[in-house]
Amino acid sequence: MIDSPSVRERRLARELRLLRELGQLHGKDVAERLGWSASKVSRIENGRIGISSEDLELLIELYEVPEQQAGFLRRLAPSARPKGWWDAYADTISAGYANLIRLESGSRALRCYAALVPHALLHTPEYVREVILATWERPSQAEVDRRVQVSRRRQEVLQPDRPGGGLRFAAVIDESVLNRRVFSTGGSDSDTSVMRGQLRRLLDVAEQPNVTIQVLPFAAGLPPVTAGSFSVLDSRATGTTDVVYLENKTRIFFIDAEAEVHRYTRAFDLLSEMALDPDDSRAMIRRALADL
Repeated sequence: MIDSPSVRERRLARELRLLRELGQLHGKDVAERLGWSASKVSRIENGRIGISSEDLELLIELYEVPEQQAGFLRRLAPSARPKGWWDAYADTISAGYANLIRLESGSRALRCYAALVPHALLHTPEYVREVILATWERPSQAEVDRRVQVSRRRQEVLQPDRPGGGLRFAAVIDESVLNRRVFSTGGSDSDTSVMRGQLRRLLDVAEQPNVTIQVLPFAAGLPPVTAGSFSVLDSRATGTTDVVYLENKTRIFFIDAEAEVHRYTRAFDLLSEMALDPDDSRAMIRRALADL
């Protein structure tokens, strides 16, 4: 489990190391030919440092990489990805959160299991505010407003009119999420308006062509995951499932070990099989809304 920003950069590092080995070159050979130090080659291949676009092109030429594969390597390089809107918040959001937003923006698909609350990409602003305040901490109003604003910008990846039709998003939501009451901040009275808005948001988003929402009913039995919510990302650059993340109030964990990613992917597949189909799921959401 990792919390570094370089999940896909490390994929690039592995690819470069493999290319060197296929060319039957040692690190010192590469260093001599390019005028680098051997330690620089080692640090690039171990993912300890990034690689500039200029240095990447030198390696592509040295290893005689075919153009199609070279394009793949360039897409993995951090320098190939332009800065995003989240960079404007670099001084106010954690590095882990910024990296999560960047990964989502660079993904073609996201699959998630929501065990306690809907996935953050599905929240209404009012629901986000209550999630932020559901703690012993009391952030300032400015802090709350900023976090709500960032959350709303993060959700732009779901817009179907984006290039490519928006992020392909599939969520399995536990039935408990639909029935958990939201209480007015600082009070003990159930605030049905917030939950009504959130349930309507689920119904609205479920109509988008790039979104699939399923509900896992209590009647389906125990889910194959007992550790809670998780999300699986498919890279736009590689076209493969390569990252799992676990998000909570204080930290975000990234998992990129192939065996672990496969286990979470399989767990989502099982959850999807256990859950109601999209039509029945929308019917259950509408019933939960009517009961408020």
